[in-house]
Amino acid sequence: MTTPFRMWRGLLLPGLLILAGAASAQVVPTRPLSADPARAAYAPQPDARAQRRTAALELPFFDDFTTPLEGAPGVENWLPTGGALVSNRLAIYPLTRGAATLDGLRANGQSYSGTVNASYGILDSLVSQPINLAGLTPNDQLYLSFAWQAGSIIGVPNRNIGNTQVRLELYAKTAAGAWELLWQELSTGRRTAFRQQVFSLNDAKYLHGSFQFMLLATGNRADNSDGWSVDYVVLDRGRTRGLTDTTFVDVATSAGIRGGIPSGGLSNPLRRYTAMPVWQFNAATPPNSEVAARMGVNFTNLNAGNLPVPISIAGTVRELPTSLVPGNWAGRSIAFPVNPRQDSVTGHPDRVAIPRTPTAKTLRYTLVLDAQETDPRTQPNDTIFRDVVLDNYYAYDDGSAENIVQLVSYSTGIASAFAYRINLNQPDNVRALRLYPVFTASDRASRPVTISVWNEENGRPADMPVATKSVSLPNPLPAGAPYFEITFDQPVPVSGTFYVGYSQPSQGRDLHYGLDLNNTFPPAHLWRRDNTGAWDTVSFVPRGAVRRGALMMRPVMTNSVLTASATARQAEAYSLFPNPTRGTVTVAGPAFARATVLDAVGRRVWEQPAAQAGQATLALPYLPAGVYTVRLTLADGRIVGRRLMIE
Repeated sequence: MTTPFRMWRGLLLPGLLILAGAASAQVVPTRPLSADPARAAYAPQPDARAQRRTAALELPFFDDFTTPLEGAPGVENWLPTGGALVSNRLAIYPLTRGAATLDGLRANGQSYSGTVNASYGILDSLVSQPINLAGLTPNDQLYLSFAWQAGSIIGVPNRNIGNTQVRLELYAKTAAGAWELLWQELSTGRRTAFRQQVFSLNDAKYLHGSFQFMLLATGNRADNSDGWSVDYVVLDRGRTRGLTDTTFVDVATSAGIRGGIPSGGLSNPLRRYTAMPVWQFNAATPPNSEVAARMGVNFTNLNAGNLPVPISIAGTVRELPTSLVPGNWAGRSIAFPVNPRQDSVTGHPDRVAIPRTPTAKTLRYTLVLDAQETDPRTQPNDTIFRDVVLDNYYAYDDGSAENIVQLVSYSTGIASAFAYRINLNQPDNVRALRLYPVFTASDRASRPVTISVWNEENGRPADMPVATKSVSLPNPLPAGAPYFEITFDQPVPVSGTFYVGYSQPSQGRDLHYGLDLNNTFPPAHLWRRDNTGAWDTVSFVPRGAVRRGALMMRPVMTNSVLTASATARQAEAYSLFPNPTRGTVTVAGPAFARATVLDAVGRRVWEQPAAQAGQATLALPYLPAGVYTVRLTLADGRIVGRRLMIE
């Protein structure tokens, strides 16, 4: 039986349309991901993939995908071989925090087809661990239920027609060991709200000691355009309401917020950025002005009818890694929503004064619903949190890509470019830019790119940059590093408002970079340059025609108060030989205090021992061939960077 969950009726499209902001002169279409580098970190290892329970599960079977926060479905309930991703960033208005999404990307983030051309077939699956149903009879009223959604924040799925097969299916394993099709939903080419599905298993062929069920997605195997999400899976006996059993004793946090971005968990605690340098946060005037005036999340009433008591909400912020709690950003009692069953709960994070300590830190904003629930299975979904990093970089994104975007490939004229606007609270230096390149299955070569810093001129980036740096991004990227950090030869002094971004020649290739659909940037804070050199503001339109998304590039700052760069003339006094080298290298030039070697993504791979500090000969250990930076710290604290090639 299919039951539309009424809480979403009239919510889905209106909530999305509100996102359309002020008109932009340039609207950039986006594309689904043909690869998701971040997923590789969650791919089950060979020992985990071979995991299988030694004893069948006992009833009840329950999973609302609140854990893990992101990654493969838990092996306590599911076989670790299906490729589904549990997250709070893909499903739109799920029943509870977290949902399992089945799409065209494997657990390692690569597409099933290995090509960039559409190819339809079997995608991800969710296969339960064996469940013990032996000894049950049809009188035990055994039912399986779950909620499903076609499409995701990526956009609408393709329509199931002809050879374009896009569907979600449910199979059950009989006592004879055969997989039997119980249900299928064919895509109509539209994104749906979550709907409840309930099935009777009161048949002797299912009542055996190794019962399993499987959800199987079919769609485009080349990217993540055909996504299906699953939430709140329940298999239990004694469900007396049978095929109408779609309510549960549960109140839960969900994802996104009505009138805002409809996915991604708790909304952003910061006013402009998702992350920023701690010293820039501290320099904001008035204090705490970088914190948002309001934040929150949707929550869901899964109960039947009204409950006798309201629920209490409590929002706290805690400084990590310490346990310091500066204060509460939310706290009150609210009534249960009944129709629709989903509503938003908000608070005021800017009312909590964050201590302006100079050390890098993470602020964890937590929201807890107290619905007086006693079932340990449903209690975890009452809590949701979001972390804000205050370190040495600015970000408008949350670190995860849902789409890709590319610059226009011009055959003549100036190379096109993207540039973010950054508003400083105090003068600073730009040390580097982190980019999130996404290489497609057909794109095996390295990628040329030029990063630049521009001053502001008449409210837009100046025609000429004040600093540039050109490199070749390696393909594949270093393991475990979806961002690639490119360091300027000298930190670039900036003040007030500046722009930072990248450009690249097309070389006849589509060169993709990650786009985070769960966050966005303020109006007129992303600019694009065309081949005539003209700058204009940009907004993104994913599949579904809703403007949102944050290009995934992050400027890294130095804090000019703490770290100054040498002048260009001072830097030119230093050179390295031999260069390229296979090991030992000598620094030619004036005296320096110590030397450090950084790899292509800015990670420290060697530092001169204290006993050798300042010695001109650097006895480097074995380092893989590639491009490195030798960073020299001078006696007055200034920094000189020199490129080193290792063969």
